[in-house]
Amino acid sequence: MLRFTTRFNLPLRSPKFVSTALLAATIGFVATPTYATDEAVQEALEGYFDFASFADGVVSPAQLSTLGDLQIIDTRKAEDFEKSHIPGAINIEWRQVIFNTDQIADDKLVVLYCDTGILSSKSHLALKLMGYDNARVLFGGYQEYLKQAK
Repeated sequence: MLRFTTRFNLPLRSPKFVSTALLAATIGFVATPTYATDEAVQEALEGYFDFASFADGVVSPAQLSTLGDLQIIDTRKAEDFEKSHIPGAINIEWRQVIFNTDQIADDKLVVLYCDTGILSSKSHLALKLMGYDNARVLFGGYQEYLKQAK
């Protein structure tokens, strides 16, 4: 009877061979970059970047009190929101913003913030691409707000 083995002398059906092969396939799959090929996504991004200015959609903490009626969304984790937040803010974690548009005003300015502005900027971009031209990011996030509040 013929017995097939790998070059490392492992039987092809051995658990060690199978797990090694699966790991190699997984690493190869994960390491392979993927790119969005959806033309609608590409066009939406091109349209946004064609007209976005350098400071598009940014509000400073000092401006908050001058903007009138607005909605403030804290995009940090719920436990961070519970510890402290900007008065009047609601909490929608940054990854959940696109799934909770029923909570986002479309008739007034919406200001998103996180600790630094990085994660809320991701939510801002998503909302802008979804048609929320009223969305803004708090420049410097909650950390900058706290500095200016002193």
